[in-house]
Amino acid sequence: MFGIIAQISVFIAVLFFLVYFLGEYLAWIFRDQVGSRGGLPSWLGWMEKLDRLFSPIENFMYKVLGLDTGEGMDWRRYLFSVFAFNSVLFLFIILIFKFQGVLPLNPLGLSGMSWDQAFHTASTFVANTNQQHYAGESLSYFSQVFGVLLAMFMSAATGLSLAVGFSRGIMNEEDENLGNFYENLVRGSVRFLLPLTLIVGIFLVSQGVPQTLGGQVTAETIGGGEQFIRIGPVAGVESIKMIGTNGGGYFAANAAHPFENPTILSNLILNLFLLAVPISVIYAFGVWIGKRWHAGVLIGAFFILFMGLLFLSVSGEIQPNSAVEVSTTNAGVIQPYGNMEGKEVRFGPVLSALWGVSTTSTTNGAVNSMHNSYTAQGSLPLFFAMSMNCLYNGIGVGLLNLMTFLFIAVFIGGLMIGRAPQYLGKRIEWMEIKIAALIILLLPALVLIPTSIAVATRFGKEAITNPGFRGFAEILYEMFSASANNGSGFEGLLDNTPFFNFTNGIQILLGRYLPIAGQIAIAGSLAKKKIRPETEGTLKVESTAFLILFIGTMIVIGALIFLPSLSVGPLGEFLQGGF
Repeated sequence: MFGIIAQISVFIAVLFFLVYFLGEYLAWIFRDQVGSRGGLPSWLGWMEKLDRLFSPIENFMYKVLGLDTGEGMDWRRYLFSVFAFNSVLFLFIILIFKFQGVLPLNPLGLSGMSWDQAFHTASTFVANTNQQHYAGESLSYFSQVFGVLLAMFMSAATGLSLAVGFSRGIMNEEDENLGNFYENLVRGSVRFLLPLTLIVGIFLVSQGVPQTLGGQVTAETIGGGEQFIRIGPVAGVESIKMIGTNGGGYFAANAAHPFENPTILSNLILNLFLLAVPISVIYAFGVWIGKRWHAGVLIGAFFILFMGLLFLSVSGEIQPNSAVEVSTTNAGVIQPYGNMEGKEVRFGPVLSALWGVSTTSTTNGAVNSMHNSYTAQGSLPLFFAMSMNCLYNGIGVGLLNLMTFLFIAVFIGGLMIGRAPQYLGKRIEWMEIKIAALIILLLPALVLIPTSIAVATRFGKEAITNPGFRGFAEILYEMFSASANNGSGFEGLLDNTPFFNFTNGIQILLGRYLPIAGQIAIAGSLAKKKIRPETEGTLKVESTAFLILFIGTMIVIGALIFLPSLSVGPLGEFLQGGF
């Protein structure tokens, strides 16, 4: 047990340093676009020199695109630009997936997807969800590079641009200008996503991850047969997959595949970036508003919940799997190293559970183990993490989801102390609370209604491969994964059908873009308001009391609403004493 605590402690320490560094860097990148009130620490002053490297690249792109960076946008135009850009990207990618059989860079002659599968796949990659109903090996190089890779970059850059526009709306005083979406898109891609992807990609190559257009390799199996293993530009896809909180795997086995994640070191580095990038956006927000300590309170609230979920999952997975143990008792086989069912030996139950909680606490969706093989206790935190849909979350949009819950907490706190709700000098009024409440209620509707339809019809029941609580959990996890823009899989569910492709595709699009519309509308409303000075009666958002209030709001509103459905899934299995 001491070894487990030591491993996780070192991981957390490195994570916080990475968050600090990336957060300061992100804050510097968009300092002018947001109107930052916080300066750069002296020891990071060298970042200023990076302007000489990046500015010529950005100016060239602005010229090619015919973009006037001085032209600002109000919230309606900003939102229209987001939808227009993503719509064009969606149509482009769906055609690539459908017609990949006649497109170049297809040395193995792979055929195109069906319309329903192409719709789902395009939806999930454009929306930064990356839920896969196909084996990664079924895509050509053209589809991987100009479909998957392009969408991974642009969906992540879209999220960053949304965070910048939203932050500017909070900080503006009677000014509806949220900045220029396309300028933020270019800046985030050139200065953040591309450099980090290059660094992590080179590291992955050093660990043995392929980066080639070599088709496939042939390996001789232990039984004397031949096995054909796909290779390709894996390192590039894998790096942006983690940095952009994407999660789609180049291979069907995702990050459990040794060509995606070959070593313990690669596993730890990828897990660090999986968490550090979305958390760093929250830290950058604190720098922009000139309140780093406030960002620390927000990150701390999530960290407390994260550690609680991690403890529950790890403690469940380091125990033997009772189902496996019972079935092998006669042979005298036990599990001295915990529940290794569905896990890679090189990672074990602790690193697998750490990754599982990390990927569901964000919208990354990558997996390095089979979640369906987890014990009831080990899998329950994965559901709770997605049910709150506000823990760390995705790059950029995680900040927007966080602020949705924060406005509710500020509203409740203001009522408790008998003061008008106010955040950073801006009054939080009925319109902002109405929109925030609708956004929070959207997730239960998107998850529970399709779940009910699936378990009540043959379309869902025929896809279930496990009986009882575990079978229901397969359906529930699939709907959570799509609606919460997570993308990870419980697996076991036969989900590559027209019913699940269309249902999940619609959930993904609604779960991504409806909240964005409401959140940018809130930013537009706040941008028009005056900033009022703080007084002794103002709710202190950097206090321990607010930390407790914020955590309580997330638990009560975010998680407990799903207790009835969880009680007939993983919670019911756990209470029954299942494995």
